Amino acid sequence: MTGLPSAAPTEERTGVALVLAATRISQAVCCDVRTRGFSGTVLSVHRSVVNISSGGRLVTLAGTTAGGLPNGVMLATETPLDRIGVRPGMRVIGDGELLAIPSAGVTIPLSAAAGWSPVMPVLQQLSRSTQRYRLDSSLDLARDTAPEAGLGPLLVALSCPHPPADSMLVRTVATHLADLLEALHRDDAIGATLAAAPLIGLGPGATPSGDDLLVGLLAGLTASRHATAAPFGRSVGALARGRTTTVAEAFLLHAGRGEFAERVHTAAHGLLDAAESRRQAAVSSALRWGASSGADLLLGLLLGLQVDRTGLAERVRHAAGRRSEAAA
Repeated sequence: MTGLPSAAPTEERTGVALVLAATRISQAVCCDVRTRGFSGTVLSVHRSVVNISSGGRLVTLAGTTAGGLPNGVMLATETPLDRIGVRPGMRVIGDGELLAIPSAGVTIPLSAAAGWSPVMPVLQQLSRSTQRYRLDSSLDLARDTAPEAGLGPLLVALSCPHPPADSMLVRTVATHLADLLEALHRDDAIGATLAAAPLIGLGPGATPSGDDLLVGLLAGLTASRHATAAPFGRSVGALARGRTTTVAEAFLLHAGRGEFAERVHTAAHGLLDAAESRRQAAVSSALRWGASSGADLLLGLLLGLQVDRTGLAERVRHAAGRRSEAAA
């Protein structure tokens, strides 16, 4: 490794070796990957990311299409990462300036990479009426293109009087989500944690719907500087350990520290933009993330940005075709 140059072209293949330049490194994992003696194992390989397990933490190599990730090393390449010879189980090593996957002949120089902060900035303060109008507008914009999978039906039902598809996942999520919103409305971090616990790991996929929802909710709480954001986030991050997939656990751990993917930052800002075209762009972009992950996270984000809104929990119950016991 020490014989390789400290800087490299964006993407260069010499013989069987492939050099991919790192352009940005999340400050949340920068110390880990820049440490001499870094050692990890490839956990999974996808088109735009390679997940690496190292010392009980997850570090993700991400191509340009993935953007900044809270645990990411961003690479200046659009080459599908599942086509460069990297396989699960391969060893990953580093000397502080380079990462390498020797079995795949892949080397990643780190010296030219800039640091990137995944910490969610606090959004501009808007009047309550303006904020509600823009969030309701964003919800309406999601109605026609939300997926039928995951929590898409609940996202749709919140914007119109019709109940969502009769889905066990939607009904289960709505029950716990309503309790969670009620606890957050009264600034009860402990009650919110108890209500959130059943959502962790709920649903299929690499990042289950319940986890995506919670990440979005925490993003909204953090961006709006809600009183419960920090204590609730820490509790959810701690609860996530061993209760969901490795990838979802990592995202929840980072979310619990106020750290989110770059696209979540962009979505949070876009949903409250004065221009409807920008709100539409934020919604459309979010709904394209995975089969249902974007819709699930968008639902959480829209709710997290307005948890102080009176009647929000009951609105969720009604959207799922349920009413509180008091109203029944």
